[in-house]
Amino acid sequence: MRIPVALALGAALFCSSAGAFETAFWVWQRSEPLSEAERAELAAQNVRTIYWQIGELENVGQAWRWKARFTRPRSETGELKFVPVIRLESRERSPFSPASLDSLLGVLSPVAKDADELQLDYDAPDRLLADYAAALRKIHTVVPRLSITALPGWSRDSVRRLFERSVDELLPMLYDFEPDPIVEGAAPLPLVVPEKLERSLGEWDQCRIPWRPGLPAFARLTLFDPSGKSRGHIREWSWDALCFDRSLATLRPIDLGVTLLRPRAATRVANTPVNADQLLAVRWPDRAALMRVIDRVKKTSARGVVFFRMPDSSAASGWSLRQLGHLEATPHLVLRQRTESHELELVNESDADLEPRLSSTTSKGELDRGYALELDAPAAIFRDAQEGDFWRLIGHVDPDGAHRAVTVPLATRLTFWFSHLRARQSWRTGVIHLAPGESFDQIRYRIRNSAGDSEWKSIAK
Repeated sequence: MRIPVALALGAALFCSSAGAFETAFWVWQRSEPLSEAERAELAAQNVRTIYWQIGELENVGQAWRWKARFTRPRSETGELKFVPVIRLESRERSPFSPASLDSLLGVLSPVAKDADELQLDYDAPDRLLADYAAALRKIHTVVPRLSITALPGWSRDSVRRLFERSVDELLPMLYDFEPDPIVEGAAPLPLVVPEKLERSLGEWDQCRIPWRPGLPAFARLTLFDPSGKSRGHIREWSWDALCFDRSLATLRPIDLGVTLLRPRAATRVANTPVNADQLLAVRWPDRAALMRVIDRVKKTSARGVVFFRMPDSSAASGWSLRQLGHLEATPHLVLRQRTESHELELVNESDADLEPRLSSTTSKGELDRGYALELDAPAAIFRDAQEGDFWRLIGHVDPDGAHRAVTVPLATRLTFWFSHLRARQSWRTGVIHLAPGESFDQIRYRIRNSAGDSEWKSIAK
């Protein structure tokens, strides 16, 4: 039988689209809708699916009750699809007993009525895997499409077979699946270790159920006691406060996204008390390691990747949304004079983040952490200056010799310190007043500690 050309081309395009490598995101514990900028960036990256946590269910006795709720945006035709995700928590021995399952179905049914797909997030212990799979088959009767997150160890064929008639897709979370070594002075595990993830991907490549791995995009600040035991993650911290905290000493150069800091004396970090004998570990995914893992994913049967979590403006969200869509890009910074203003603006014109700099390969004292925008003048022509968006402003004379700090009117060089600069974003100085008759044309600038930007340049108009 001959197939019409148009029909054949349509079928080919459909198959190509269906088999395309997809990127998606988890959104966790968030009720505010996406901003227009976020929607525009997701559209530019051809992201079609967001897995949005709408709440957490807790199992007590034989009942399942809401422990937390979050608002999910409505999906609109031709736009992003927001799949509701529900986290399940239980310490009961039989969370899927007949009575408990009836309670769970009663809670999930109203959610399923408003969605054509549902995702469940549950860290089932091995002893409950069969019960969980059986419960999922019943839950699937109230929702057309059902997906679940999975632990890396579920790659075993005996486990995967349990879910073949229960779910439409598995999303193994390839992070936080190994405990940190409890060894005094030992560095905690990086978020992404390519060799380990590549082995896990090889095991999941045999999965007959559609699947795609979950990869980390977040940053994490963890406190460890002297024995090496984790005391928990610190919340609500900032890169500037961490980078320029003089009470913290960097122990070793960054390695696979891991930096170790030790307090010089008892201090506080983001309102968390830290003793002098404790360690702070800063972790986020090394960009090159992440690229390597994604390249490996593309060579498996996976449909794509899902990042946890979708980046926002906080330090803990790690890489920016734009950087995750352009992992091969590198940062490019330019200093511009704002039109009809006495302010300067340092712009990252690339799709890559200038990542936070918490350590270096050599000890440089004050210049060991962070970046420095330096403005150099032939004479003391600065009359007044404010740091603006930058962390700190320092004036200097004899900057290439004694490097002596002075007040702004006596300075021939101004140094604006900053810890990072995300893709397509900028930092502005405050107002900079020059002596009468002087102009910014006389001033040159450079960026210390930034690869490729350390040469002196003229300020762009």
